[in-house]
Amino acid sequence: MADTPGPLTLDPDAARTIRQEIERAGGREVCFLAEVTEERSVVRPRAVARGNSQAVLAVARDAAEGQLMIHNHPSGVLDPSPADLAVAARIFDEGLGSALVDNLAGELYVVVEPPTPRVILPLDPEELESRLAPGGSLSTLSPGFEDRPGQRAMLRAVVDTFNDGGVTMVEAGTGTGKSLAYLLPAARWALQNGERTVVSTNTINLQEQLVGKDLLLVEQVLGDSLRWALVKGRGNYISIRRARLALGAQDTLFSESREADLEALLAWIEETEDGSLSDLPEPPPDDVWEEVKSDGDICLRARCPHFQECFYQKSRRDAASANLLVVNHHMLFSDLSVRIATDNYSSAAVLPSYRRLVLDEAHNVEDAATSHLGSEVTRTGLYRVLSRLDRKGRGLLASVQKELGSTGSDEAARLNRRVEERLRPALGEVRARVDLLMDALEPMAAGADGTLRLGSEPAGEPADREDLRDRLESTLDQMGRLERELRHLREGIEDHPELLERLEDRTLDLRSCQRRLAAAADGLRRVLLPGPDSGSYVRWMERRGTRNRSNLALAAAPLRPGPLLREGLFEKVETVVLTSATLRTRKDFRFLRDRLGLAPEHGHPGPDGRVRVDLGGVVMDPWVQLEPGPGPDLDSGGTEGEPAFPVRELAVPSPFRYEEQASLLVPTDLGDPATSGAAFDSATARFVRELAERTDGGMFVLFTSFRALRAVAADLRSQGGTARWPLLVHGEGPRSRLLAEFVDSGRAILLGTASFWEGVDVPGDPLRALVIQRLPFPVPTEPVTEARVEAMEAEGRNSFWEYMLPLAALRLKQGVGRLIRSRGDRGMVAVLDSRILTRRYGMYFRDSLPPFPFVKAPADELWARLEDRGMGS
Repeated sequence: MADTPGPLTLDPDAARTIRQEIERAGGREVCFLAEVTEERSVVRPRAVARGNSQAVLAVARDAAEGQLMIHNHPSGVLDPSPADLAVAARIFDEGLGSALVDNLAGELYVVVEPPTPRVILPLDPEELESRLAPGGSLSTLSPGFEDRPGQRAMLRAVVDTFNDGGVTMVEAGTGTGKSLAYLLPAARWALQNGERTVVSTNTINLQEQLVGKDLLLVEQVLGDSLRWALVKGRGNYISIRRARLALGAQDTLFSESREADLEALLAWIEETEDGSLSDLPEPPPDDVWEEVKSDGDICLRARCPHFQECFYQKSRRDAASANLLVVNHHMLFSDLSVRIATDNYSSAAVLPSYRRLVLDEAHNVEDAATSHLGSEVTRTGLYRVLSRLDRKGRGLLASVQKELGSTGSDEAARLNRRVEERLRPALGEVRARVDLLMDALEPMAAGADGTLRLGSEPAGEPADREDLRDRLESTLDQMGRLERELRHLREGIEDHPELLERLEDRTLDLRSCQRRLAAAADGLRRVLLPGPDSGSYVRWMERRGTRNRSNLALAAAPLRPGPLLREGLFEKVETVVLTSATLRTRKDFRFLRDRLGLAPEHGHPGPDGRVRVDLGGVVMDPWVQLEPGPGPDLDSGGTEGEPAFPVRELAVPSPFRYEEQASLLVPTDLGDPATSGAAFDSATARFVRELAERTDGGMFVLFTSFRALRAVAADLRSQGGTARWPLLVHGEGPRSRLLAEFVDSGRAILLGTASFWEGVDVPGDPLRALVIQRLPFPVPTEPVTEARVEAMEAEGRNSFWEYMLPLAALRLKQGVGRLIRSRGDRGMVAVLDSRILTRRYGMYFRDSLPPFPFVKAPADELWARLEDRGMGS
């Protein structure tokens, strides 16, 4: 049997230091961080905070594991208070113990023993790299193995980042094999150090590739078994309890019979292993899924009779024990939003806690953070909450009242009367007030072409109008009243055991509606009644849908997500790898570093595009490491604008031979897309037909607007030829089906917008040509873009060259990247926007693209020029 460790003792010198610091503080509370020797002696204390538990928690985040946090009780009574116990539990999660002393430091009371510090085993870069090199395990597993030096260079960079900490940005050209380059180090780290890595992607395609292919290969390459989990949002899973409950109450919950839908779901529950929407052959109606999906506000957790077989809980158990978690950016930033709001970085939130993170498809990180670190309230969303309570006499209230009426008790009768006399009228008032408010706001958005930014001209603040402010305040008042009535009903049931036994599930539903009403009210206040932080957010109204089924959205998003990302994410985890095929513009990472809060105070690009660092004038190339400035000062709050961690950069070129595999065509006579309008769309259709003659179809045509896409589609159909080359149009079918038909045909023409510019992988012969109609500049009147442009101009910066142009160049780089996906691909890229030639910024775009042979000429001459130069499809 191992010896029981002896008690912690306070070293005499340590006691003297503590005593003197307390005297200097006038006998008030002082917090110390101390070290613990192998002999269990507490030594080298240093005062780190004074006066309150929040200061203690702030310091704890920067303390070394295994240290002891000590503070004095001036009363001399060393019994830990509830606040002491709460702080001790929090800082134990940070790897610290907790103890109390009296003012004379004569007695030490240990509240929580410090945990044994982790022993970290660094990764061996040579050993891991050898597995990807010729003669390594990958070469023996892959019959078509090709040595990829770029992949091995990236792997070494990722290994260094895991070993040393900090942030690394890796642009890995298409064909690098970046997934293996980061998965191997992440897997090895988890296996030898017991720390999970979260891998976040932007697209479902990449998530499915990682879990269905790459991680299986990683296991084989390492020769060791891994545990990984694909983590989906809770609302993707069915709740067994709620599904059975909904079937039993379907006559009161739904406005029309949903018995067949619910019985089909219950039958599926018996067959499915996954229990999520993606495993359903066909999704159920929205109102059905709303009543059966897993919901944290309604979950009984361990008290649920289906807890063990619950699909969501099983997924979370899998995630908690996994070496690697594969998530999407939506889930990652939902988790981050909760952590920022609760100041919780050490225990589970939406995701289990993590210290290592890989952000793949990282060019989307700013957009994802913008979407999920703000607020949104929609007319449809509000109606959905209210309809859940009552829809034409059916819904949650009808179900509750039916159960109350069946009990026969006086208290149940009293609650039923209150529902009729107060709760239902309150619900009716909220509906009426929401209608009045939204009816007044919607014309403002409709008159601004569907989107209206708030807080600036011409909209100003809607609440400055007396009639609108009255409608808003009365809406918020009635929402508060309804929330109180729901709470009264719920508490009335909970106060009577016999009622609670029958209606426990419904009390959880009532609580869920309460919280959603409160969240909606908070969102309305943030958007329409801005407070002191209003300058940090962009706020707008947006009319969505069609004229017959419009939906008004009220939204707020952070103006600058970079500082939030730096302080809430990059400074809180130990390792972050950001990677994508498109992180640089003009061979420079500066744009995304600045947008993501990673720009150093002392780094700046030279004329050659390389980052130079004012640390002795050394240029570290190609593996550029920008060292941090001094770490955060606990008194001053840190160095503004400068990351307190190393940020490294690596650019890995694609192994593809772009000079041989493709050519870049720019017709010079199609007109100016900025002024030509319909004529340019007609010229686009004509060019697409002429190119299809030479490639026999096999073409993507990418647009920046649905209007232009529809115009070109109509023109192509009116001119015939769609039988020869099947025409597939974005919006006329699910994206996955359009892609499958494109590949199956081998001769199709696919017209696509936004979601086809990235995350689409069609290697081989089916895709032989790619047409970009317009340079993909952001829409300048889009609220977030407009606000960011204004902020930059107010700072004296050139928003076009520093923001609009780099964003467009990254987008173009993504779109062009759809064509060459393997070493055997061949084809042509045609950019129809002549501004890439005629404007001063055109060279910026061309310098950001792969090194394609470049051909410019009037459309009629292009084909002859291609033949003369031996370039074709």
